[in-house]
Amino acid sequence: MYDLLIKNGLVVDGTGEIPYAADVAVSGDTIVKIGQIDEPAERVIDAQGKLVTPGFIDIHCHSDAIMFQPGKNPKRLQQGFTTEVVGNCGVSCAPLTDELKERWAAYCDPFFSNMKVPYNWNTYDEYLKAVEKNQLCLNMAGLVGHGVVRACVAGFENRPFTQEEMRQAEKILADSLDAGAFGFSSGLIYPPGVYSTQEEMLNFARVVKEKGGIYTSHIRSESYGLIDAVKEAINTAEKTGVSVEISHHKAAGRPNHGKIRTTLQMIADAQAKGLNVNCDVYPYDAASTNFNSILPPWALEGGIEKMLERLRDPATRAKLIEAMKDEHPNWESFYQLTGWEGMYITECSVEKYADKTLAEIAREENADPFEKALDILLESRNSAMMIVFFMDAQDVSRAIASPYSMICTDGFPSVKKSHPRYYGSFVRVLEKYVKEEHLLSLQQAVYKMSGMPAAKLGLTDRGTLAEGMKADLLVIDLDALHDNATYKNDTALCDGMDYVAVNGQIVVEHGQSLPVFAGRVLRKGR
Repeated sequence: MYDLLIKNGLVVDGTGEIPYAADVAVSGDTIVKIGQIDEPAERVIDAQGKLVTPGFIDIHCHSDAIMFQPGKNPKRLQQGFTTEVVGNCGVSCAPLTDELKERWAAYCDPFFSNMKVPYNWNTYDEYLKAVEKNQLCLNMAGLVGHGVVRACVAGFENRPFTQEEMRQAEKILADSLDAGAFGFSSGLIYPPGVYSTQEEMLNFARVVKEKGGIYTSHIRSESYGLIDAVKEAINTAEKTGVSVEISHHKAAGRPNHGKIRTTLQMIADAQAKGLNVNCDVYPYDAASTNFNSILPPWALEGGIEKMLERLRDPATRAKLIEAMKDEHPNWESFYQLTGWEGMYITECSVEKYADKTLAEIAREENADPFEKALDILLESRNSAMMIVFFMDAQDVSRAIASPYSMICTDGFPSVKKSHPRYYGSFVRVLEKYVKEEHLLSLQQAVYKMSGMPAAKLGLTDRGTLAEGMKADLLVIDLDALHDNATYKNDTALCDGMDYVAVNGQIVVEHGQSLPVFAGRVLRKGR
């Protein structure tokens, strides 16, 4: 007798092939039979008129800290996620030296919505074991962040590695990959990653290639330097053979809209040459990041306390404002890309600044917006996040339609307010780009959300519906499918996700999450 039998559904198997009618039987945590099944089961779900798909894989999110919170993250299940990948943009919770822990926590707090992380580990293996002690709603796969590896060796100093430091950093990375990390991520606009050289990144990429991982990159520019930044990512693949994923691919700022046509062709050309280069994309025209990203990189040299000291010094403040006003910056200047009207503060430890644009705050207080922006960072002690409206909807559609892109959220969980992408992205793709605009076929969209990211990561037992695969499954009412999350109500849950199974256990039933913790920490090659 099977443990679970899903009858009469339309199977969209995650391979990109045409959907077909079939039953799916599960024993324990494994799919054991697909076809016409007449044998009995402990639990039978009638999926007549519904889709049966693999669980969705969010290849790029920032759920790192919520793993350690009471109640964990059941809302993510109601978007159909069964696996999420953390440690992105160069920011991971491990590895750590004892000397770095306090400074790294201060740096990461805004990214993690000030959710407390114990940091009672040093190695990546110890970190994964700490996560395993928690009750997980869904599976977690981790990447090693370049930022934390660099900080372990050179702190937040703006300089190249010495040869000895490079060897130390390569050893830290290799040990973390051996512990089960699926790859290595970089955030090359964020300190300390922004201080790295291309040669440094090539050295790291060679280690990742040797260990069979992937290299994901928030590239050095998503605006004026976008094309050169994509060239660097492709060059990394060409020189090292590493599998490259360009994170949350976009063209930021009105002068750069349309450059996506060029960069997507560059990715296609790289694929034609046999290089394993992809990108991921979320279905919104606004990004979200730490509010301190308004500052030039030198402002964060030495870490957050040094940044706050600079904000207190009148002469340094004047230099910072001058840098932000520079119309031809050599860094990713968010003010030049969107202006203050386009920066919406979602979360701030000084609550009066939250849920407003910077321009609104300045008008209300009759303040200079440049000075006010620095005051907010100082008053909140760096605890502020923002949404930035600087993308073009047509560019987003082009990126989603590319055969070499997969879907991500790039989402941050929040105790107050964040970006709707964290709770709405994948259902939004199915509703907007499949049902309404017909940009993607149903099987293409599901492939970009399951089989494609699984293959990229090297997850051999998840991502598709086939006999012998782990039973991460969805039953979806396509007619009822709707994403409710908005910029003002970012945590509104999706409709239409009838059932979700993680490792063979039902965790969402009739659209409601259950107090069942079936998620696992996944380790590369294990």
